[in-house]
Amino acid sequence: MARFDPDPPFGSVLRQFRQERGFTIEEAAKRAQVTANYLGDVERGQRNPTMKVVARILAGLRVSWAEFARLLDDADAVPPS
Repeated sequence: MARFDPDPPFGSVLRQFRQERGFTIEEAAKRAQVTANYLGDVERGQRNPTMKVVARILAGLRVSWAEFARLLDDADAVPPS
């Protein structure tokens, strides 16, 4: 069961998908129609993109919302005690 975290590892999950797909930050940014600096800031948790921008990033990475949510949930899961 996942716990609520107001600051989940959102950017690190995006970075993981980007790296798994073999995209440089520049390639991924171009595909998402954002700058490489902006995408880097998102990956480091320094920016909070709108849902519209998240949708463009996911589309550019060829990641479905379901895949993204599943990995985000897994990354945020609390280990059993």
